[in-house]
Amino acid sequence: MLNQIEANVPENSRVSAERERLLRNPKGFEAVALRSEPYVYYIINQLHKNNLPAELALIPLIESAYDPLATSSAQAAGLWQFVPITAKEYGLQRSSSFDARRDLIASTNSAISLLQNLNKRFNGDWLLTLAAYNAGEGRVRKAIERNQAKGLPINYWSLDLPTETMHYVPKILAIIDIVKNNKRYGIKLPDCNYENSLVRIDISKNISLAKIAKYSELSLDELATYNAGYVQQTVNGPFHLLVPYAHAKSLFKKLQAENLVVNEITELLQDTPRTNMAFEFRTSFIKNNGIVSKDSFSKNVKKIVYLVKAGDSLYSIAQNYRVKITDILQWNNLKNSRVQEGDMLTINLVNANPI
Repeated sequence: MLNQIEANVPENSRVSAERERLLRNPKGFEAVALRSEPYVYYIINQLHKNNLPAELALIPLIESAYDPLATSSAQAAGLWQFVPITAKEYGLQRSSSFDARRDLIASTNSAISLLQNLNKRFNGDWLLTLAAYNAGEGRVRKAIERNQAKGLPINYWSLDLPTETMHYVPKILAIIDIVKNNKRYGIKLPDCNYENSLVRIDISKNISLAKIAKYSELSLDELATYNAGYVQQTVNGPFHLLVPYAHAKSLFKKLQAENLVVNEITELLQDTPRTNMAFEFRTSFIKNNGIVSKDSFSKNVKKIVYLVKAGDSLYSIAQNYRVKITDILQWNNLKNSRVQEGDMLTINLVNANPI
């Protein structure tokens, strides 16, 4: 899913330095990307539903290395690393039995609300939005005010921000570049496998994750990670259980036999295409910051990413989408027309309705 990312990243020394640091440990990068797979489907789906750039799904990669159990020295927790005060402001409840900051569904919804609010307050500037997500809105405001008082530019690159934030935004941009051009950098990203995405099973009564593990082919550690919000490893509070799609049906039947479930399995990704289907996404990640795909300036162009299936050829794909083979070659920087199953192809649909 991460290889669905598409944005043009500016080349400057700060981005280059972060990219070099990341590429020193390619195996580490690949491990985090693989860890993201169960969660990133839901996150990207929610970003699309809220008309937000898919690239924002990379924030947890930096914040928590996609580990919902992660806790920082500042007591930030979960995939999105909410500190207690911000968590409370955005409705993430904490109790002795449940910490919503570690719950995929609750924390993602709150993160989206936070990002929307910050982006609105910074007039659609995504670089300032990301800086504020890291450092807090107040620090970014003060940096802007200092530059205004001195008659200096107030774009992200000109601001004097905390050291961590000075690295944070370039690091996100570097990750976008690595993900977008992973083959060039020799990085292996996880396959787009829908069966690894999480689905929800509503539970009718308190039950320990240890007992659920006995009904499933999943280990207790795996269940505890997917359901990290349950502090005492007992399903209560919101009474929902998250498990990979591939394990859901068999587990549901066993729980149903024990009268432990309420409804049918709820797929979190009802609006998301499964494997071997084109995945549409917005390309206007960084508005007015030099990270807008050239094609996004056309109001009549819709960009999709197509996952090549067995038996596909550039000719058949071009015919299907009514585009030229030469255009597909250009859009994807291909030297020849050979494609193979699993390749991701960017396709610009001219005269399509705007996304």
